[in-house]
Amino acid sequence: MPLGAVLLFLAAAPKAAPPKNDLDPVVVEAVRLYDQGNYEDAKRDLEGLDAAGAADGPLLYRLFFCQRATGNEEAAQAALKRAATALEAELPHATSLDTPFYLANAYANLNRTAEAGNVARSAIDSVEKKKLKVPETPIGLFQLGKLYQDAGRAGDASSYYTKALAGFDLKDGRYAGNARWALRYVGNTAFARGDFKASEDAFAKLTAMGGALPADWSALATARVRSGRYADASVAWKSAVKLDPANADDANYSGRLADVASRIGPLPAADGTGAAFAGMPQTGLEAVLKDQAAAARALRTQADGAMHAGGAAKPLDKKLRAELDGKLLAARKIFVAAGLEYSVRHLPIRETAFREGYAVLIFQDSEWTLPADPS
Repeated sequence: MPLGAVLLFLAAAPKAAPPKNDLDPVVVEAVRLYDQGNYEDAKRDLEGLDAAGAADGPLLYRLFFCQRATGNEEAAQAALKRAATALEAELPHATSLDTPFYLANAYANLNRTAEAGNVARSAIDSVEKKKLKVPETPIGLFQLGKLYQDAGRAGDASSYYTKALAGFDLKDGRYAGNARWALRYVGNTAFARGDFKASEDAFAKLTAMGGALPADWSALATARVRSGRYADASVAWKSAVKLDPANADDANYSGRLADVASRIGPLPAADGTGAAFAGMPQTGLEAVLKDQAAAARALRTQADGAMHAGGAAKPLDKKLRAELDGKLLAARKIFVAAGLEYSVRHLPIRETAFREGYAVLIFQDSEWTLPADPS
């Protein structure tokens, strides 16, 4: 008999709920479907288990997540509240991290952040004092990593997430969602501590899995910029644009800056006064961008004026052209370096460039080229 039919029979039968072990195969299948991200089918099995009176706290939390993922927010919130109540009752008797893991998640989704942190710290304390065993399975290691994350212990969280990632077998899609979560966390925390190679590695693995978000591609791009890999950063930003063209203005502008950087690099680390871009406030970067755009236009105007001095157009003096070309390239390098720093900080590069009138300098090479000599 199909699982759905079994569950309907059990729910409707005019007798006491069957022993839990009768439903163990259904529980195993529901959890498998949930771990694979098949939330529609998992939801049907979980609803049947709930109707049969066999849904404990972790299963109710999974039901909440499935309801939310399939677009039924009202049912999701009802399941979430029930899950929290059940998990609270189960916590004193918990023999694994399953219960505190799901209770911390339930509290977080109920915006009870402080309580989520308290549950996480208590569970971690039990592990560190050997009252609870350190998990051996990849999903158990993931759960411990998430509890460390909820407790604000980034180093330990990254360590256990990395161990979980090494053990996950993703060939049938199971735990892919957990792997993406772990890779995002590992990548973002590595970036925050300045380990751009580790950040790039994490986001490269995430995007290679499939199912990456535009933000994942942008995170990969920013790590590559920090490592000086401008061409590859441009490719990553272009992937973000393809995923969500309607909301990709910043990724589009950033990708263009990275593309230019790959052609005119190396880029300077500081502006013409010696002020490092990395230490500049947002307003400082905006001033640099505006100043270099003005400098580029002034150099082009100077060249045009020299070519038309005395009336009829004439070729620009070769020495002067070489001098102005050099200044124009130097201005462009500073402009692109400041623009990429702006982008890497996730500041609104498109809005700022459009407002200040230099968007065309990001996209048009001709704006950085002196007028051609008359034929």
